[in-house]
Amino acid sequence: MDGVILFADDQVFNTKSNEYKLFCKFNSDSELSVLPIDNLYSLEKVLSSVSTYRALVLDWNFKHPKDDSDDDDIQLPDETPFELIKNNLIYSLIYIYSQNPIGDDTQKKLRESYHEKIFFATKDNSQDVDAEYQKILDGIQNSENSNKHMEVPFVWSQTINKSTQQIFSELEKADPNWIKEIYDTAKDDGTDPNFEVINLFHNLLNELIVQNDTLTNSLSKYTISNNNVVADKEEALSKLYHRIYYTKLLSGAPLMTGDIFRFAENEYGILLTPECNMNSKKDDALDFLTFNRIDFESFLTKKQYSRDKYQDMFTKDKQKKELLSQFNNGNIGYHILPSFPFEDNTYNISAYIDFKKAFIVKQKSDFENKRTNFKLNSPYIYQLRQRYLAYAGRVGVPAIPPSLGLFNLR
Repeated sequence: MDGVILFADDQVFNTKSNEYKLFCKFNSDSELSVLPIDNLYSLEKVLSSVSTYRALVLDWNFKHPKDDSDDDDIQLPDETPFELIKNNLIYSLIYIYSQNPIGDDTQKKLRESYHEKIFFATKDNSQDVDAEYQKILDGIQNSENSNKHMEVPFVWSQTINKSTQQIFSELEKADPNWIKEIYDTAKDDGTDPNFEVINLFHNLLNELIVQNDTLTNSLSKYTISNNNVVADKEEALSKLYHRIYYTKLLSGAPLMTGDIFRFAENEYGILLTPECNMNSKKDDALDFLTFNRIDFESFLTKKQYSRDKYQDMFTKDKQKKELLSQFNNGNIGYHILPSFPFEDNTYNISAYIDFKKAFIVKQKSDFENKRTNFKLNSPYIYQLRQRYLAYAGRVGVPAIPPSLGLFNLR
């Protein structure tokens, strides 16, 4: 077992404490690198700065830090990391190592967020540091054995870290003002400079990480050995592709191609205009492809399929294949987006976009404050644009005579 462990305990620097001895034991005997942290403020900073660590070994009770205004006679209550780890998604194993028992309600709430990736253990009051060291190692190893799916993202994150350092170094070596040069060039060209700088870096990052043998080998190894069983595969895949297709927007996110708008109760639109045209002061209008929430249900009715006959439909292979093929968007006249975010925690409603009537132009004043919390990700927004443009620009040609076809088959 190798990698980095975050060891967060308010006694880790107290040379007389078992926690300090335990930290020293990790440093001397383990292949793991251990980063000691003695307060929750520093832990929060580390969690936001370090992307790849094997596990977080975390004490539960931290002494409340005092400042100059605090009365020395007042004993402040201990702090706990509950809010920190509940509100920040941590993709690593979490090993809660506590002197005092943690309430069942607290454990339940944390397991709702982290499931089997969080582990609770009580500190042994004996002075046997070796036994405590082995207990933590065994706990981490057992958790890793139960979460084999985490191995590839761990390698992936390491690859991103190394690649990022390499790219930043190479760009700086070429021109220390590379950010300003790209930013100013994009700005002068009338495109969104922030988007151009970030997009350029991520393109370079992608080009580098796809060549990493360690990552590609770990992907191949995992897909061969993975035997995880999912209770409801259809629902699980719907949740997965909901995340792949759509991103939840952060507060203050800029206007982007693919942003999803809700113009009326059931009327939606996807922003089609390229980013490079959105900041133009000459044009106050943007392009959308619109659709109604009930359009997909109407499409199903037209195909003579109803949700209450779901199981019956799957007994008819021909009907099943015909219907499922529609999700691959083989018909140039319309486009289907599966598991569309019409509402939270609903993953089985699709968007049906009829190209014959979908395109509209709206003034910016007509759609202010009507953006939803989601956008359609790339490459799916680019696929949607290309298919609409192909539909709008299609050219009809006369059919060839049968004899010509027959001659070319000789």
